[in-house]
Amino acid sequence: MSDRNELLREWSFYVVGSLIFLLLIYRLADLQIVRRTEYQSKSEENRIRFVEIPAPRGIIRDRNGALLVSNRPSYTCYGVPRDLWKDSIAVEKLGSALAGDPAEIRDKILRPNRTTYRPQRMRRDLPQTVLARFEEMRDQIPGTYLEIEPKRFHPDKLAPHAIGYVAEASEEEVEKYEGIEQGDLIGKRGLEKIYDTELRGKKGNRLSVVDVHGQEVEFGGSLGRIEAIPGKELWTTLDREAQILAESLLVDKIGAIVAMDTRTGGVVCFASSPSYDPDWFAGSISTDQWKYLMENSDKPMLNRVTQTMYPPGSTIKPAMLIEGLTSGVISPSWSVSCPGSFTYGNRTFKCWKKGGHGHIDCIQSLGQSCDVFYYKLGLQLGADGIYRALKRFHLGQPTGVDQTSEAAGIAPSKLYYDKRYGPNGWSTGFLVSVSIGQGEMLATPMQMCAFTAAIASDGVWKEPYLVEGIFDPSTRVLEKRAIPDSLPPSDAWPQAIEMAQLGMREVVWGAAGTARSQKNDSTRIAGKTGTAQNAHGDDHGWFIGYGPYDDPRYSVCCLVEFGKSGSGAAAPLAGAVLKNLIIRELYPEAVKKKEEEQEERADSLALPEVAAR
Repeated sequence: MSDRNELLREWSFYVVGSLIFLLLIYRLADLQIVRRTEYQSKSEENRIRFVEIPAPRGIIRDRNGALLVSNRPSYTCYGVPRDLWKDSIAVEKLGSALAGDPAEIRDKILRPNRTTYRPQRMRRDLPQTVLARFEEMRDQIPGTYLEIEPKRFHPDKLAPHAIGYVAEASEEEVEKYEGIEQGDLIGKRGLEKIYDTELRGKKGNRLSVVDVHGQEVEFGGSLGRIEAIPGKELWTTLDREAQILAESLLVDKIGAIVAMDTRTGGVVCFASSPSYDPDWFAGSISTDQWKYLMENSDKPMLNRVTQTMYPPGSTIKPAMLIEGLTSGVISPSWSVSCPGSFTYGNRTFKCWKKGGHGHIDCIQSLGQSCDVFYYKLGLQLGADGIYRALKRFHLGQPTGVDQTSEAAGIAPSKLYYDKRYGPNGWSTGFLVSVSIGQGEMLATPMQMCAFTAAIASDGVWKEPYLVEGIFDPSTRVLEKRAIPDSLPPSDAWPQAIEMAQLGMREVVWGAAGTARSQKNDSTRIAGKTGTAQNAHGDDHGWFIGYGPYDDPRYSVCCLVEFGKSGSGAAAPLAGAVLKNLIIRELYPEAVKKKEEEQEERADSLALPEVAAR
């Protein structure tokens, strides 16, 4: 019986052993043959890391090739969600190393991607202090590593309102735009947004080998690499020197200066104040920086060149004169007597000059900016006549300049008043204030600059623009801006345009001109001052101008909020920018000689080196 039991145990051992062995063989075959591809892929995912190579964003240049926006290297921390998600201690250490919130890293970055081995950005643009702290702790944080990436860099921090800035794409933008992924930097405003597709370039990638701790041990070479394709360059119409000057003139002021080439429509200066540092957005903007931008009562993010509308004041008078002469409402010999005020109905409207201007004609009405002249002219034109005066120069509608946001302004008409106040809710008395650029009339500095350029160009209005061409550094091909069909001159009477030009010349060169301080034989400026009433404080100061008046090249508009007067606050700033542009173009040799003399003087004043003891 015992022999039989012994034999049974022996056979049981063999059977069980055989079954276990067969099971192992089956499992081994399943792993090595049936599911070989699946497990090999997972093994490779653990061992081989796919590393994205960001494309350098296209640089932005001024019209002379000077750099306005470039890139510089910066460190970005990446992490593999699959490695980090299962290690809460590592996440805590990562938050400590990056001076961030571990909960935010876990919930916003890791949780949505917790099953992937594809690296995700934890934080970009690491400061030296954070970089040093991370390096000390990186061995304790598996699946993290550093990459050098291009960061947007603004050498002079110029024209941020025109150029815009870049920042990480939002969830809505990732869903909306093709080719955008979480963590990508895209243009948010201005030229950076409008030309984002051209500037962005094309990402590359490489493969690297990592150890069991997720640290890189081998990369490049035989593993494969696709280089990133840099973004295309924007060649703008901006003039770096004029931009630097304009922004320096607006320091501690609220306002805008914009200038354009009257021959082409290219915007050469685009300054809005107060301004902001666009480099704040290129990395990780701090809470204090964001709070300053959002809560500052002066609104530094507001683009005052194209987004803010103001009553244009007396700067609108050339358009009124042109319409009056073109429509035949007045003749070139028309004149009025200005006693210093004008009574209409039961209300008296004052002229800015208390004693009045006396007898004044069309050209003098602009040179001395007589309000009474335009009160009477506006009433004769009527609401629709005033509307025609504005629409002739595209006022009351966006100019079309390549910006992400542009206000249309308001060019009031009879239809506008009927809609706003009702057919019986307004009277012609409204037109008295509108005739001198007050009341419901509103315009942006960009609109007024284009209007000025049109007068300088004998009535031909040109659409302003900022980008002259797009250059591809990979193919060395320049795609120049398409030149629009020539716009026909406005239907204004040529003699009316000429009289407006003479009146604007009188503003600067006349014995009683309101901007006599801008008289300069080298630049020969013509212009118009304006003072716009402001219900919230001191009046705003305006100046529009162009030069040289006998060969127009540039127009300019300056607006200074709370400046009190156009002649005192805005004219000197606009005149300085016009002078800078005109003299550098007309007298390059004289400018070069002056620069050389300044360098020699600086060298002669330099202190001699003290010999080392």
